[in-house]
Amino acid sequence: MAHVIVVGGGAAGLSAALFTQKNGLETTVFDTDKTWLHKAHLFNYPGIGSQDGTVFLETLQRQAETFGVERVSAEVSDVSESGDGFTVTADGEDHDADYVVLATGANRDLAESLGCDFDGDLVDVDVTMETSVDGAYATGAMVRAEEWQAVISAGDGAAAALNILSTEKGENYHDFDVPADATRRSARWPTSRNLERRCEADAHRSRSRRKRNERHHKRRESVPAQPRT
Repeated sequence: MAHVIVVGGGAAGLSAALFTQKNGLETTVFDTDKTWLHKAHLFNYPGIGSQDGTVFLETLQRQAETFGVERVSAEVSDVSESGDGFTVTADGEDHDADYVVLATGANRDLAESLGCDFDGDLVDVDVTMETSVDGAYATGAMVRAEEWQAVISAGDGAAAALNILSTEKGENYHDFDVPADATRRSARWPTSRNLERRCEADAHRSRSRRKRNERHHKRRESVPAQPRT
């Protein structure tokens, strides 16, 4: 089974991971959880309506994990070609991959060290998001000048994933499900609304914990320091 490593866990990275894992490719996401989605509120993502960026991200994380994506909290320091694939170094450990999807926002350091061609300041990719290095893909803000939209990034990730799947299957591939698929999977795969509710509950608990911690710190700061004896 081919192994895909995705560097970055925002909309682009998780979209790519969701597509590849769902369609039979072992997929690992390395992420430091510093995506700008944590600072966003989405009003312009089709089908979402209005949603906090962190809630959206947590829903996407759970969706990817439901299909079997492995998410690893680690910082990738290097990506290099190795034989017919790649070696990804994360927190000092090396990991082998057949394909690499770079989804690190506007940070293009890994693409540069890998030897990808650039068009000015942007990583040069084709319509499938593949770089000049075969099997390496770049997505999102690193390939676009000031077009930092979650929906565009998610599309970039999907385009990269579909090209990887087409390469592996030896023919043009698209991921298309029908209502019967939902019926067969209903017992195993939670609906998007259920995922959203679970993530909203988690986000509410996180906000409550932060507020309690803030109140606790304020109370401690308001207590006069005791003189030393």
